[in-house]
Amino acid sequence: MSVSNQSDTKQDSSVENEYQIINVDTDFYGDLESAIAAADHGDTVILSENTYYTDGILIEKDITLRGKPGAVINGGGTSESIFYLNSEASGTTIKDIEITNGNNGIFVQDAANVTLKNLNIHNIGVEETIRYGSNNTGIVLDYAEGFKLFDSTVHNIGKKAVGISNTDGGLVSNLTIHDVNLEAQHVQSHDAAGIKLFNTNDITVRDNHLYDLNTIFIWNDITNLTTIENNKVENVGEDFLAPAFNNYVETIGIYNEKSVNSLVKHNEVTAVGEFTAFRATEFTTETMTLEDNNFSNYQLGTTDYWANESAEKLVAITADPREADFSLFANDYLTQANIGD
Repeated sequence: MSVSNQSDTKQDSSVENEYQIINVDTDFYGDLESAIAAADHGDTVILSENTYYTDGILIEKDITLRGKPGAVINGGGTSESIFYLNSEASGTTIKDIEITNGNNGIFVQDAANVTLKNLNIHNIGVEETIRYGSNNTGIVLDYAEGFKLFDSTVHNIGKKAVGISNTDGGLVSNLTIHDVNLEAQHVQSHDAAGIKLFNTNDITVRDNHLYDLNTIFIWNDITNLTTIENNKVENVGEDFLAPAFNNYVETIGIYNEKSVNSLVKHNEVTAVGEFTAFRATEFTTETMTLEDNNFSNYQLGTTDYWANESAEKLVAITADPREADFSLFANDYLTQANIGD
């Protein structure tokens, strides 16, 4: 028995020492997809000062993908996500990279504890307008428990810069977001947003700067225990343009819609004309905490527009996002939403 234990210990130590550093250029002649395919759990893949072209890469292992200054990944206008992470990619880190020219920049689905840091994501969802589903979005985080997204810039995006859904626990911090939906290809009242939360629990949105958006800037929709803190939102409404197919839309700085036990503090939001800097619906206002915000105007206790009131309330108050989701009222919502073809 003691020999077996010693053998197991040596084997575990050997595994720990087998983590590799893979250089895309020197080890794989610049073939990024082959380098990622060759990496194993725990390995680090290094990108050089180079542009790497792809029509979409699947990451299905826990790796670190890190770029040297000047590293660019170009999706070539792909209708896919430039990076797609599945459950096997839990723990993955992507940092120090410019990502451009695709339908989605990064799509995380069922991968926990993913870290996204120091990224420049741009020109996403502008080549081809796809109005349904999670398309034309800089970063999609779906069932992405424990994610960390920080110190990054997301700009020139067709519909939505950052979309977070069905997720328990996460941080969005120190992002600069600008130039989203400026051509009004998407509906502001449907899913166009700077940062959009839906069916989430315990998410913090902190220290972000948003400007030049033709969307709802920060949209907290049907959530529990969201913290929205120390964000700067500038000139809401300055770039407003309604889609040609739907004029019953508007833009808002921070829209706290149908959320439970949210904390909103130390935010600075300015709006132009009759546009709204901050709005909280009646359902939200009942349990919301406001502290030391600087809003050019605000509205509390506004009307809640329910597609299916009982189902939407259930989603909002359910702490575990996996126990309640959009499917409970999807048909009710989509039958009355005009999102375009």
